[in-house]
Amino acid sequence: MGNGLISRRSLSSFSKLLSEKKQRFIHDYSVTPTTFNYRLPSKITSDKFYSAYNKNSIFYSLFHYLSPQSLNKQTPRDFYDSFPLTNFKQLSKSKSNIPPKNVKMLTRDFIDDSLYNPQYGYFNKNAEIFSLGESFDYNNINDIDEFIRIWSTKYEKYSTKSKDNLQLWHTPSELFQPFYGEALARYILVNYKLNLYPYDDLVIYEIGGGNGTLMKNILQYIARNEPKIYKRTKYKIIEISKPLSMKQRFKHLMIKDLEHRVEIVNKSFLDWDERQNEHCFVIGMEVLDNLSHDVLKYDLFTGEPYQGYVVIDENGDFHQFWDPELNAETKTYLELTKDIGVNHEYVNYLTNALYPLNKFNLLKQKFNNVFSPFQNDLTNAMFIPTNLIKIFKILKEKFPNHQLLISDFNKLPKSINRTDYNHPIVQIFLNDKFVTSSTYLAKQGEFDIIFPTDFEIIQQLYTRITGKLISVSSHEKFMNDWSDVEGTCLANGENPLLSLYSNASFLHS
Repeated sequence: MGNGLISRRSLSSFSKLLSEKKQRFIHDYSVTPTTFNYRLPSKITSDKFYSAYNKNSIFYSLFHYLSPQSLNKQTPRDFYDSFPLTNFKQLSKSKSNIPPKNVKMLTRDFIDDSLYNPQYGYFNKNAEIFSLGESFDYNNINDIDEFIRIWSTKYEKYSTKSKDNLQLWHTPSELFQPFYGEALARYILVNYKLNLYPYDDLVIYEIGGGNGTLMKNILQYIARNEPKIYKRTKYKIIEISKPLSMKQRFKHLMIKDLEHRVEIVNKSFLDWDERQNEHCFVIGMEVLDNLSHDVLKYDLFTGEPYQGYVVIDENGDFHQFWDPELNAETKTYLELTKDIGVNHEYVNYLTNALYPLNKFNLLKQKFNNVFSPFQNDLTNAMFIPTNLIKIFKILKEKFPNHQLLISDFNKLPKSINRTDYNHPIVQIFLNDKFVTSSTYLAKQGEFDIIFPTDFEIIQQLYTRITGKLISVSSHEKFMNDWSDVEGTCLANGENPLLSLYSNASFLHS
């Protein structure tokens, strides 16, 4: 009897456990957010593509029934329409430190939210810029290997053993201080004296000021070498990150006389709404690589573009959707770039192809499409800098008398996805090592998202939007022209300032 009661209770408990397990959601980690290309119906092919699968694939029938993918038994359109549309501005107003669920947004809004959300964004949590302290004694370092060894010892103070979530990254303005900042100061001074002096003050706007080191090096160089001009100099930093803006304020207050020349504005440059009619220089070092992008794919057979959206469901899972309805910024980008660098070899295979997509091997993609049921007749992805168009428009409308000086990476050699155009590196610093993700659709605030910059494209974009001419120089050429090359030369003649950033370029007017 007692044993029977125990057995019945055990069976009851077991049934309850099974019921709880059925109700508990289990994430399917065999499927990534980019496994399926969920296409929304097109005006061109309105009766097709309600599936997540490529109907032109020889494996369509098999995967249509056996795949684990699920949209709550809804069509892609019904599932997509069931979520409200949000954006980064709306999300940034929330005081919650928990990323949203049950929403959809543009790819660029998802990236902005991941990097810059005030509560959980990457740059507002544990991201820290490497600070060198004292400059290297370059001339007494034997070679580049010894330079790297000395540099690596500087990282010891940032040991993740004492701060597990620290996300550490470095910039050339920190690594090569003061020489890097002094090179920029020389460029600014020469152009100022050539075009503006003595009629106008020297006004400098820096987008994203980091630790404030570049500001310090530029102003101190001007003070030493051009004291009269220094008295007429104003320096303004526009910084989206509150922790970094606080560091910048602390740094300029600690340096004599800087407090009267520096203003720090804690806001995104994309939100700048004040017209500045004064002649000025606008500089931005490694700003473009963290500038959010939109993403496009094209129909392999009609050439119709599809814009990427991110759906976050009730369980916090991400789904990538492709909508043929393009938003205004994306249309502007495609219109501005439609005749840049066209490769006519592929025009006949993708009649509506726009640069740089028609550089892809479309015949190979069509062949792969036959054997890939999840490609869904779409090309590889193209990440486009739609927020950069906003910046150039702000420069034209709010800073009509500016000269621009920006630098960033023209390529990222460690990118996992080499088939997509401008695919970002997505990485986290974990246990003293960088760990990368194959997709930007990763937990918000945990990963840095870094894009390369196509300087051929943005050079022409800038001119077409602002009406101003602008030049592109390699990092090595710019530093050879404007830096104290002898000051950063090692004993054997090698120069890390010139060689270590061979994948960077300058855009300067």
